[in-house]
Amino acid sequence: MTASFPDVEELFSEPETAELLSAISEMSLDLANVGDREALLAAMLRRARLLLGADMAYVSLNDLAEGETYIALTDGVRTESYATIRMPFGTGVLGAAAAGGKLVLTQDYLADETLLRLPEIDRIVEREGVRAIAGAPMRVGGRVVGAFLVAHRAPRGLGARAREALEQFAVHAAVALDQARRSEEITRLRGELRVRDTGESAERRRLEDLVRLDERLMGAMVGASHEVAAVFSVLEESLDEPVALYDPTGRLLLGRDVVHEEDRPSWWLRSAIDTSLSGGGAAVARLEPGECGVMAVAAASDHLSTLVVQDSSAEALAALSHAAPFIAVMVLLGRTAAVEVELEQISLVEELIDSRAAVRPSTASRVAAHGLRLDGATAALVIDFAGEARGETVRMTRVALGGRGALLSAHDSHLCVLVNAESAHEVGASIAHNLELAGVRAIVGAAHASAGGVRGVRRAHAEAVELADAARAVGWESGFADIAALGVVGALVHDRSGVTARAIVERALGPVLTYDNSRGTELAETLHEFFAAGGALKTTATAMRVHPNTVRQRLERIDSLLGTQWRNPAEQLHVQTALQLWRLSRRGLLERFD
Repeated sequence: MTASFPDVEELFSEPETAELLSAISEMSLDLANVGDREALLAAMLRRARLLLGADMAYVSLNDLAEGETYIALTDGVRTESYATIRMPFGTGVLGAAAAGGKLVLTQDYLADETLLRLPEIDRIVEREGVRAIAGAPMRVGGRVVGAFLVAHRAPRGLGARAREALEQFAVHAAVALDQARRSEEITRLRGELRVRDTGESAERRRLEDLVRLDERLMGAMVGASHEVAAVFSVLEESLDEPVALYDPTGRLLLGRDVVHEEDRPSWWLRSAIDTSLSGGGAAVARLEPGECGVMAVAAASDHLSTLVVQDSSAEALAALSHAAPFIAVMVLLGRTAAVEVELEQISLVEELIDSRAAVRPSTASRVAAHGLRLDGATAALVIDFAGEARGETVRMTRVALGGRGALLSAHDSHLCVLVNAESAHEVGASIAHNLELAGVRAIVGAAHASAGGVRGVRRAHAEAVELADAARAVGWESGFADIAALGVVGALVHDRSGVTARAIVERALGPVLTYDNSRGTELAETLHEFFAAGGALKTTATAMRVHPNTVRQRLERIDSLLGTQWRNPAEQLHVQTALQLWRLSRRGLLERFD
């Protein structure tokens, strides 16, 4: 919800991507290593003020019994009355953000007639001098627990990057609150263990198991480096039945695939996930071969992943509930790390293959950090996915790369992958195969650096682009296209001999092309389709959208221009090669060779 004030031109600061990523990374590391909730939130408030150029920042917590939200911690607030505000849900920016499911903004609070304001609060706001306020809800498992807000003492708008930053702060603050609750629960459980008798009661064993699980989960989270697998493995070891972690689309991320393919769209599973997301904790779904425990892993309104175990016992559900916040922290950490790595790779790939980019002294060492070398032992793979789904192309490419050293970046209209030369054929063919299995029609062009240094990498990239373009020009829709796979065409691309290519076209097809150019006919295209159809007149006619008799007449015209020897098997090879090169020339590829 945003009120419009056309005369407001100033915005909260718009953080650069690198600044936002740095702040997110620092918050995520704090979540994994700092146990003091108040210290965590105070650090987040300071970062928010600095990043967004705000005069103040504060966190509110919800009091459901009273139907209010109250400011619990502030940074930059001057008056005691403002720092202790309590507001009914739905009132002002604070009450609206803490009750709703989306970000709320006012550019000038006291002039905003769209807000449900309270006279007493208006006076407090006026004394504090607050004008602009923006707040995002903090959600834990679908339940709004409060709001994260920034404010300014002058009218301000909120741009897209600032909005994203505020929502990220709300996500991390919510996880911090949930982690604090877990810590308090551990303390309570330990207290219960101390006051109970030493008998081996079921309740005592349950409490001991939960304490041990929480301690192991915390240890795994602190010791892991952005790896959700470390935390998941602790949960896996604690359960007697198979457990799995799925992404929000249902794709298996970790563990055993416990949900059958036919069960994934089922009402029972979807209902259990929705129940968990709406604050119901771990839920039960009736799936084959029996009931399963389901826990949605979420941060704020963001569904991060789903835990499913083939066990619906109270103990299994409790374990899922305990593990979910730890999984959430690690997923957020992993996201941040992945974005940071992606940005570094994009920057490095641009530096390596863009002739306009300046090469830094640190380039070689940065490349080496990704397992590659600049001594001529690098190959370029160019994935031309022709408008297909980019996300799936990137995902399947990463699967094919496995743990190999590589650099991946979107470049122009394709994906560029730099790999070690010795594995280029294996990796490129694997990428092409994986994409085909996923239903993505993509051509993977591949070329080796013929010289060391950045210049060699740039030459290899340019050649890989030309090979992918050449493959598409001669009729490919998918596959791995290196010099060997494209045969004569590949050799000419590699040799970059434009004069030779044009000479081949002129010798084999010259009279036909001259006839087409002067009369507007399609003899050359008809000849190409004739070879593609294996000499079948009807198939050729269908491809050209003409009658078979028209095809016959065109072939007779070609006989008169080239002589009937073009039909001989030995001569057909030369004619087909010339046709492929002619199709390249129509795409402007031959001109690149000069």
